[in-house]
Amino acid sequence: MNDKRHTVLQLSPKINRYFWDLRLSLYYGIKINTNMRKFILSIAVIFLFNSVLDASSVRKDLQDYTITNISAQVSNKASAYLPIYKADFWIKRLNNPDEPILSPQEIHELNGAIINENDEMADIREMQETVSKDDLTKWLLEDHFPQDKIMFDKKGKTVKEAFYKELTDNMNIEAVAESNAVKFGVVVKRTDIRAFPTDEPVLKSPSAKDFDAFQYSAIYPPQTVALFHKSRDGKWGFFQTTFVRGWIRLDNIAPANAKDDIQANAGEFLVITGSKVPVFSEKKKVIETIPMGASFALHGENRTHWIIKFPQKDENGLLKWIDAYIKKGADAHIGPLPYTKKNVLIQAFKILGEGYGWGGRNGLRDCSSFIKDVFATMDINLPRHSSHQATVGILRAYLDGSAAPETINEAMDSAIPGITLLGLNGHIMLYLGNINGNYYTLHQFFGYHDKDGFRTVNKAVVTNLEIGKGSRMGAMKDRIRSVNLIMLDTVN
Repeated sequence: MNDKRHTVLQLSPKINRYFWDLRLSLYYGIKINTNMRKFILSIAVIFLFNSVLDASSVRKDLQDYTITNISAQVSNKASAYLPIYKADFWIKRLNNPDEPILSPQEIHELNGAIINENDEMADIREMQETVSKDDLTKWLLEDHFPQDKIMFDKKGKTVKEAFYKELTDNMNIEAVAESNAVKFGVVVKRTDIRAFPTDEPVLKSPSAKDFDAFQYSAIYPPQTVALFHKSRDGKWGFFQTTFVRGWIRLDNIAPANAKDDIQANAGEFLVITGSKVPVFSEKKKVIETIPMGASFALHGENRTHWIIKFPQKDENGLLKWIDAYIKKGADAHIGPLPYTKKNVLIQAFKILGEGYGWGGRNGLRDCSSFIKDVFATMDINLPRHSSHQATVGILRAYLDGSAAPETINEAMDSAIPGITLLGLNGHIMLYLGNINGNYYTLHQFFGYHDKDGFRTVNKAVVTNLEIGKGSRMGAMKDRIRSVNLIMLDTVN
């Protein structure tokens, strides 16, 4: 590198001096004097020197990148220009990046298989209109109160037994009948899905304010839901959503007169492909900011906006569909994106640098909702929980007793960038590729251990799997428990 750079810097001025003088003189009528010549030459030398240094530093970064200062990765403007932080860098390394992985029909089959393998998921439109006492009671009691552990409230005080007793009473389990009518509705406002009918957080330690043990997820319009049961105080409902069962505040749900009403009639749908996109009313007021992967019935368009159908409550509190607006310049797509490796990476990198939010708190994403939202833009409905995502599709390796065909190392070596998920205990990552023997991932995560203790990240970042090396936890590459491809498993 040094010999080559030396040749360029020493010979370029000599070779090009008369050429540039002649070109500027003939084409532009500019007469070059000695001072101007020196100025032009200086700029050229600086440009060449910086180009060589940039190339060198990039190569070094790709070889030795061990994430010693990961929290500054995105906020640091200089590091943001490194190629590994750009989707295009990884896309250019792919074989056939635009080739469809699955057809729409195959995606439909994959979604069906995912629902069949995950008890907490459902196609709301296909649900029965009654639920038995046995099933409903089992679902209501599926999560147990953490009474055997010392837990804390938002003020850092120990949660008392009386709190759990009040919750048990409010769950109203004695009101469950032998046969229970299911009522259908639509989410009209971003709302939380809770393990129990309360907004009060329950924490494992006074300092763990970012991790509410009772928080399942967040849900947004126009998600469809099925109501099984109501709390004693009438403020909460126990619902089936497309991806989980849990308690949701009733005032954020518009009940429908009939199941057929929960989806607005439309020939086409507008899919949100940006990380978050605002939806406007006729008065140009933001009704809601909607995350990636949501879709709305497309009702028409004007010069500046797409016109969609948005759920709201009428004067009787029942579901109605109103016209709402999404700017044509917004990041949205008519219909799902084709399922290609390129599209997965483009979508994933739109979330790079965004803050981490356990269970969707404050409109943010955790590791599994990041993965779920990205694939939803291609009409793939993944489970909400990371451990369930880790078993979707073709399972190449799995350390929890399955008959997966490969070891973790074998599966990593054959992993396909963009469509491979890597799972750890309680964590999931999107595989980007292998550079000089280092595996790289994009994932939304809270933090990691190094030899000096815990490091908070709290955002979506690109890392290799050396992260954690030298700590009591060990490097991530040594803690991978599953490798799966988001593809249709035609064998099983």
